[in-house]
Amino acid sequence: MTVGKFEVDLDIASSIGHVIVWYLLMIVTIGLGVFVYPYALAKFILNKTYIVEDGKRVKKLQVDLDLASQIGHVVIWIILSIVTFGLAYFIFLYQIGKFVLNKTEVVDI
Repeated sequence: MTVGKFEVDLDIASSIGHVIVWYLLMIVTIGLGVFVYPYALAKFILNKTYIVEDGKRVKKLQVDLDLASQIGHVVIWIILSIVTFGLAYFIFLYQIGKFVLNKTEVVDI
């Protein structure tokens, strides 16, 4: 039994705008924004994702990331990345996926 399919309502203009904002933030934060960007990217895409049944949007994914837990997670990975000379960053990317999905809910439209 299938619950439905995912449909992502993401257009090129909003994607380009998102990239430009984060590029500028990375410059302003002297590169520290690179640790926060993967969270923002995952949240950006998941918040534009719907569950579709019979061609109709019935539910929506909603990511509930609070700044405190996000910063706590980022600080740990910054330290690990420094200690491991950047090698921990690859593991960090998988952990971001898990972290963001654990903060995602399916809500009614």
